Amino acid sequence: MNLLQNTRKQAARGLTLIELVVVLAILVALVGLVLAFFPGLLSRASKSTSATSIQDIAKAVQINYSTQLSYGSGYDSLLNAGGATLYSNLTVNVAAQMTRATLTAADASALSALGINNIYHLTSTATDATFNVTQTGTVVPVALNVPVATISNTTVQNTVRGNYTPQGTTAPVYVVFGVNKGATIVGSNSILQDAPVRAGADANENPTTSYQRYGLVFLIDGTTPARTARFLGAVAFGSAGITTAEGSLQGYYGN
Repeated sequence: MNLLQNTRKQAARGLTLIELVVVLAILVALVGLVLAFFPGLLSRASKSTSATSIQDIAKAVQINYSTQLSYGSGYDSLLNAGGATLYSNLTVNVAAQMTRATLTAADASALSALGINNIYHLTSTATDATFNVTQTGTVVPVALNVPVATISNTTVQNTVRGNYTPQGTTAPVYVVFGVNKGATIVGSNSILQDAPVRAGADANENPTTSYQRYGLVFLIDGTTPARTARFLGAVAFGSAGITTAEGSLQGYYGN
């Protein structure tokens, strides 16, 4: 009887201080293990989502051209208001792979032939570098001497171009635009219901401080004045720079 009473008293007493310390130590160790893996898991999830979004946007643009004979218009120029400089809130590596250029008459005509008739410059705020930065009230027609953002990094050019060989003797131009929610391919009656925003994996990919919409790359080649433009594909803008769907997948698998 005394043994049963002692057991009941111990059960009612609960854990001793030493036992609580042991339990807390185990919990802290488990939390440490989870946190050690969390950044890697977040990064892989971001790369996987980016690869899927890049492919979906590229398909949407191709479908729009098949049905409307246009690759869409009203994209972000990726330039600051006025078009004099690259957008200030591109990540450092993205900005390093791009340069500002002005369109020749032949190059502007080549883009217009694809249905790209106007673009918008960007203005950021202290708390927003992505969501509501498009200057939709100021239309910039695609015409002679209009400034655009172009890819200047040779490695990125080769990656987005794939197996295609630029034609003609005039230097090819790789024009890149951002897909904003005001673009003609976006909306309830359009191919894309909304303009996707990347879910970044680090502080440099926070859409409140860096531009995290996806982009479209167009190659203009041929010999002036017979210049033509072609859609190369969609890309992402991240802390590592400009990446394609394949590049995002390579990052996901650690290659």
